[in-house]
Amino acid sequence: MFRNPKNPNRPAGNYILGLNIDSDEVLLVYGSPSGTISEKLSFPTPRQEGFQSLISEISSNADRLLMITQAQRLPLPDVVSVSVCGNYDPKTNILTSSADFPQWKSESLRSQLGLRFNLPVYVDSKANAGLSAELLFGSISDQEQSVYVSFKPRIRVAIFANGKPYSSSGGFSGAIGNIRLQDFASDGQSIYLNDVASAAGLLKLARLRHPAHWDDNAIADDIITCVLTEDPYGIEVVEEAARIFGGQLSPLIHLLRPDNLIVGYPFNLLGDHWLQPMSEAISSTTELGSGQLPCITESSLGLRQPELEAIAPAIIALRS
Repeated sequence: MFRNPKNPNRPAGNYILGLNIDSDEVLLVYGSPSGTISEKLSFPTPRQEGFQSLISEISSNADRLLMITQAQRLPLPDVVSVSVCGNYDPKTNILTSSADFPQWKSESLRSQLGLRFNLPVYVDSKANAGLSAELLFGSISDQEQSVYVSFKPRIRVAIFANGKPYSSSGGFSGAIGNIRLQDFASDGQSIYLNDVASAAGLLKLARLRHPAHWDDNAIADDIITCVLTEDPYGIEVVEEAARIFGGQLSPLIHLLRPDNLIVGYPFNLLGDHWLQPMSEAISSTTELGSGQLPCITESSLGLRQPELEAIAPAIIALRS
């Protein structure tokens, strides 16, 4: 699609086209390694269509974004950076599968985008990209052992230990949202952690508990907005979801004993409405004293987390 002219005086990766791909929307940003985002736009994800349809949509919307940046006399990007939901294998550069995109199977995301943009492409899973954004722009240190939790679209953890992120063959690690809840059933069907404590699951739980309180067009962001305006129904649902989620973390915490546990987007926006009941559940189920528990905090990146997550994979790769 495009490539910048070679300029020996400009560092590679000085300008980044960032993509954050999930089942609700694709966010495109034009940013820099300092975390400055000059322009951004988003479009609804064609989740029921094939992989090539998504690539085409990304391509046309990237053209729109770059027309805007070119009008401001900003240079063309040097690299493409991608955060994507699903099982992304960093060793093979293959998106093995994604529960949110049922038609995607073993997609060569990195090479396909490289062909479209004619630029170096760096890709990571959403959870790992979120963790990278915290390391780059947040308050955690790369000298600590940290667990970062992504809640949108599904629950996934990223683990940073011994100076590097953990990954497994096929990119399947971290999918704790697939834990089945033993004491939480509906009409005899299995209920999983994703069904009640992810961003989408929170909306399902809200409709289950107070069906008359939410209209048919409600989205997960509406629950968060209700909580921030002290709506008692929203607070009740969020606190229940946080307790359920915290109650499932005991094996993970006993296994890893991390220094930090970071609540990612969008539940980082909920503050103590999420942190307090989650922390109480963790303390109760682990039976660890306060000095033995990890430092439990929300992401410090706030509303900027999705856009910083989009550019983080390229920044980490280029620094390495």
